[in-house]
Amino acid sequence: MIDFVKVGKKISTSRKKLNLTQDDLACMLFVTRQLVSKWENGIGIPSTDDLIKMSRIFKISIDDLLCLDEDVDVDEENIFRGQNRLFIIESIINNKLKVNIPNIFYQLSPLERMMVLKAISEKRITTNLLELYPKLTPTEQKYLRKGEQK
Repeated sequence: MIDFVKVGKKISTSRKKLNLTQDDLACMLFVTRQLVSKWENGIGIPSTDDLIKMSRIFKISIDDLLCLDEDVDVDEENIFRGQNRLFIIESIINNKLKVNIPNIFYQLSPLERMMVLKAISEKRITTNLLELYPKLTPTEQKYLRKGEQK
């Protein structure tokens, strides 16, 4: 999964290294400055054509531009700071991001909590259930007990 926020930072950093303004880059790509701003703020992702053009302008690979080879690094005090929420959750449930689930569980929305609990129930990820259990709602506890009985 692609982290739009990280890609936006990469575009911004690469653009600034070449002393280009957002307007300059927009003109080179035949897009608006507002679109470049959206990309840099992680609100959207460039089209394939724009990614190819930017990789040539910045003289970096598309993989590098999309931050595909970079490790995910988060602050457990705020795992979402500077990150796309869905990217972080997907990274956790796909075992690409190792975090102490009981310690970060309070930061998750109800839907995100259920996504993580489902991954635990399906044994896609492991955690200390004795530590996690007291932090669960009664409904979440019931859900996990059901999964353990399978």
